[in-house]
Parts: sequence; C-alpha cells; structure tokens
Amino acid sequence: MTIDSGMLAYQNQSLKVPKAAPQGMGAGSVAARGGVAIDRSSKLYEQCQEFESIFVNMMLKEMRGTVEKSGLIDGGQAEDIFSDMLYDEYAKDMSKAAGFGLSDAVYIELSRQSRI
Repeated sequence: MTIDSGMLAYQNQSLKVPKAAPQGMGAGSVAARGGVAIDRSSKLYEQCQEFESIFVNMMLKEMRGTVEKSGLIDGGQAEDIFSDMLYDEYAKDMSKAAGFGLSDAVYIELSRQSRI
C-alpha cells in the first residue's frame, strides 16, 4: 500500500467525538415525554438513576467477562474485589454523565403509574 498526501491528511485529522445531547433533548424530550416534566432533584429520580447505574454495571460486568486474562499478572481475589468496586463507580459516573435516558424513561413510567 502506498501512502500519498491525501491519505496522510486523512489520517492526521483530529478525532471528532459526538457530544451528549443536552438535557431535555433526545428520548427524554418534552415531546417524547408527552408533556411530563422530570424533577431531577426528587427522590424518585435518584432511585431511577440508581437503577440505571445497576443496569450499566451489569453490562460492564458482562463485557469484562469476555476479555481473557493473560495470566502474566494475576491479582487473585483482591484484584477481583477492587475491579468490582471500580466498575461500580464507573457505572455510577456513566449513568450520571452519559445521558443514556433509561433513568428518564423509568421516571416517566413510574410517574404515570403514581397518577393512575
């Protein structure tokens, strides 16, 4: 394969990372919510975020299980405990910052159930 100036220019482009949708946009927007306002300071929303972090943690745990350990460095049980706690924190941070929308959807559904 030959490398020409066009290929070099393409490979040297900076990485464009998409930004998360601002709060109130996407799946949790007012139009998609049917006019239901989300109170992000309520106890219900906090529990919905906790549910989302548990779900994200389960996904991360399954993903981590697909990676083979090399056996070169094995931390044993201590490493397993530490990595579990680390991934718990990753899941909490991801659910707060990433805007997956699961907590919004659960909040809306539970709010509807409480009004019935």
